[in-house]
Amino acid sequence: MADGLNERHYKLALVVDDSVMQCKVLSVLLKEEGYRVYSANDGARGVDMYIKYQPDLVLMDINMPIMNGYEAARQIKSLSKNTLAPLIFITSMDTDQAFIESIEAGGDGILVRPFSPEVFKAKIKSIQRISDLYAQVKSLQQAQQKDAELAEQLMSGVIESRNYALERIGIFKKAADLFSGDIQLTAQCPNGDVNVLLGDFTGHGLRSSIGAIPLAETFRVMTKKGFSLFEIIDQVNAQLYDLLPSDLFLAATFVSVSSHDSTAYVFNAGLPDTYIYDEQGNVKHKIPSSHPPLGVIQQLLPGCQLNVVSVNEADRILLLSDGIIEARNEKGDMYGIERFEQAAISGVKEGDITKSLLADLEDFCGNMVQEDDISLINIPCKGWESPILVAQIQQGDSSLGEYVELAENGAIWQWQVKLTGEKLAKVNPIPMAMGYVHEVEGGGEQWQNLFTVLTELFVNALDHGVLGLNSDLKKEADGFAQYFHERENRLKSLSTGFVELTLSYYAAGNGGRMLIKIKDSGKGFDHQALELSTKQVAIESQQLSGRGILLVSQLCEQLHYQEDGTMVSAEYVIN
Repeated sequence: MADGLNERHYKLALVVDDSVMQCKVLSVLLKEEGYRVYSANDGARGVDMYIKYQPDLVLMDINMPIMNGYEAARQIKSLSKNTLAPLIFITSMDTDQAFIESIEAGGDGILVRPFSPEVFKAKIKSIQRISDLYAQVKSLQQAQQKDAELAEQLMSGVIESRNYALERIGIFKKAADLFSGDIQLTAQCPNGDVNVLLGDFTGHGLRSSIGAIPLAETFRVMTKKGFSLFEIIDQVNAQLYDLLPSDLFLAATFVSVSSHDSTAYVFNAGLPDTYIYDEQGNVKHKIPSSHPPLGVIQQLLPGCQLNVVSVNEADRILLLSDGIIEARNEKGDMYGIERFEQAAISGVKEGDITKSLLADLEDFCGNMVQEDDISLINIPCKGWESPILVAQIQQGDSSLGEYVELAENGAIWQWQVKLTGEKLAKVNPIPMAMGYVHEVEGGGEQWQNLFTVLTELFVNALDHGVLGLNSDLKKEADGFAQYFHERENRLKSLSTGFVELTLSYYAAGNGGRMLIKIKDSGKGFDHQALELSTKQVAIESQQLSGRGILLVSQLCEQLHYQEDGTMVSAEYVIN
């Protein structure tokens, strides 16, 4: 065996024939063609020698003792599933039946005695050309498989390694092929909310995953810059419509969870229902698909909107792809919604939804081959707070008393935008403003609090100034959901009004000072009463009680309302 397998540069042939003379004759002809030859005198011995030497060619007689050629051929072919292992029957049986049985037994050809040496050698060369071609194809397939595995590792690394809070958000995926058509993304918003996406591209395999990287990049970049969930969805749809072929699209569910608001925002476009469970396993909300998969139409359907639901800290949100629901057992039955819901309820009660679901699914499917990608995302509804840089906040001193105006003509740079009418419903200026700040002053965590300040002041100007919304709505059990829907309705019909935002940046030692001015077209309010109540709360409390004017006042050096409350000025210090 050692001289036959160690880095051989020659071809091996195995002759199996009960005639010693025939073995010698065939061996001489094969050696003339450059083969090293081994021989066996019965089928069983032939199978043993095939296992030992793994020859490049087998010549097989049909009628032999102990094991005939047909049975020996079948066993050899079963042992050579990953190679061609060309096998030629050598026989004196010149009948149609012998030819048919030879092919059925796995033979790749048949030679009927008597034949000339020239005919024999021509047959050997012909079968060897086919064997060489098979080896080349096999080598190319192996190289392609290695390239595909490397591409999958790189793609998974680019997509999954950058996901946020993987230690807290339960993500399970099981691909039906090397490349998964499912994609799972998580990212943190500047205000601390968490955005989650579960997507299912058409089909599975490499082709279905071509949109994964641009999708992941768009989702992460827009989330990081503070775009709203709906703005992200709209951009993803437009991008996939332009990028993907017409028969490839993305069924997806987007979720944004806010601990500050005790609210979840959900948009389901073509995936199974999204479930929200309480800690007892009860289904609090079941959110079905309300939009076609993304990338099918150029623009989102008119009137489509997010589902806004109130959540408690102990609640969990469950997203799933249809690979779970449509999984089949040996009888052809689908796993289905009912089985899924029962297993999920048990999982919530037991404290491990994923483990319970997958165990039940595996028990149902048995040994059936997986037909589609399977994905499951389990999201907790607590712990998504704003990444406030507390060290920058001077507790108990909100500086709402004396206000000192900075001279705008001393600013290093200024940035300004004014949105009017329906543009207020379509354009979010805060990511634009932060993008400019990062471009001019560079990125860094020192700007996290500035994002919070800008967002709160702009939203207050838009919601309470232009739209005239009452904050008392948020005090009800489902207050944020009601508030959000009322806000959306008013934005749709908005045709007048404006909000103007101005940033002025001043050098100050090793840092700087940002003067923020926001003017709105609203009726104003009793800002003196608000300032007094806010200052009193700030003095009495040493903790950040949430978002709103109290938080903004704690983050800023100065905060001051003017012009009957229609203009606010804030000074933010950068150390």
